Amino acid sequence: MATMELEIMSREIIKPSSPTPLSQRWYKLSLLDQMSYRMYIPIVLFYPSNVGDTSVEFSNELNKSLSEILTRYYPLAGRIGVGGIECNDKGVDFFEARVNCTLEGFLNHPEFEALNLLVPDQIQSNKLDLSSTLIVQITFFDCGGMAIGVSMYHKVADISTMSAFLNDWAAMARQSEEKEKISAQFITSFFPPDHSPLDIPEYVPKKRNCVARRFVFNATKLDALKTLAASHGVENPTRVQVVTALLYKCADAASKASSDSPTASDLVQMVNLRQLVIPPLPEKSFGNMAWCFKIWAQQEGEVEFHDLVAQLKEGIAGFRLTYGKSFSWDELFRLISDFRKSFGSLLKRTENIVRFTCTSWCRSSLYNVDFGWGKPIWISCPSAMWNTIILMDTRSGDGIEALVSLEEQNMNVFEHDEELLRFASLNPSPYETH
Repeated sequence: MATMELEIMSREIIKPSSPTPLSQRWYKLSLLDQMSYRMYIPIVLFYPSNVGDTSVEFSNELNKSLSEILTRYYPLAGRIGVGGIECNDKGVDFFEARVNCTLEGFLNHPEFEALNLLVPDQIQSNKLDLSSTLIVQITFFDCGGMAIGVSMYHKVADISTMSAFLNDWAAMARQSEEKEKISAQFITSFFPPDHSPLDIPEYVPKKRNCVARRFVFNATKLDALKTLAASHGVENPTRVQVVTALLYKCADAASKASSDSPTASDLVQMVNLRQLVIPPLPEKSFGNMAWCFKIWAQQEGEVEFHDLVAQLKEGIAGFRLTYGKSFSWDELFRLISDFRKSFGSLLKRTENIVRFTCTSWCRSSLYNVDFGWGKPIWISCPSAMWNTIILMDTRSGDGIEALVSLEEQNMNVFEHDEELLRFASLNPSPYETH
């Protein structure tokens, strides 16, 4: 594909269709919100051409429905303050753009660098005021196809919140019968008291030069990986666990192969608290509802795939046993307090450890986002942090796409790993993975 060029056609501010009541003008950030990265979560949804509608009609429909949904998700139209969001209805940045290629041409071999064009460049260059909580860019292809790029501030929400918001926005756009019942589900049980003594550690993402690659595991290969883990005594491994274990094993091997002095590594696995705790939280709970645990690879020798799968299973089981019951603010306070006690020693040890992070967006309902012209034909994330793995569903729902971001010298080894390529395809067309 020739170099894709993007032209910004317009930029406007979309405000809620009705003002936020004075009683809701301050939204307090939860403990987990305050601990989250100071960064945006970007995602792009691709839709084919819809005969009969013009780009102007698409834009107007999205503009109007976004204004309406912001009355229900009013913190997204506000601005970040100290410890919370000032819900002042300042609105959402809404960009409209065009690119000089067809959607089919783009998807035949999607390029990561080109994908970055489909979210506002201010996010990539950090020129945008970080007090904004939501930014939207719609991009039209020459064929009439469209990409909707949405970036949500991570201190406000996680991927489950983004999925809920996008599905509710889409329901508003298509004038669903459930339109009047749409509302964000704000959970106050994790919000700190007014005089909480807990000093919340804030994470700052490391900025390093890295490259990203996309790998796709189809249903047959996932079954093969689960069978391989089970043959070594791991009972009922999930597809996310076996993919995570294989990717971590290969990333660890690549890191060691590229280093003059190989070191041990660990993997921080993010987990969605909503269904892990008792009683379960609503799936549409607004905000950050994620925690993490770690698994390890020893410094010397090759780590075994089935051992990593077993560690991942034990990590989830351990969390349920230790923290999962009667989860409340007090329990979360204890969890974070325990974390803080070991935080200093972890920082010291990290200097001699290569750290990877994995988060799963699988089962997130993103492929159900239908604005009235059908469901997306592909969804992707245009950027990833250093040493990060993001997992998401394929459109069919029975495969997994993995976006892996590593240092360049490590990626040169990783993307040629024979064990990895026995189970995964490197950047196939999304048309081939449906």
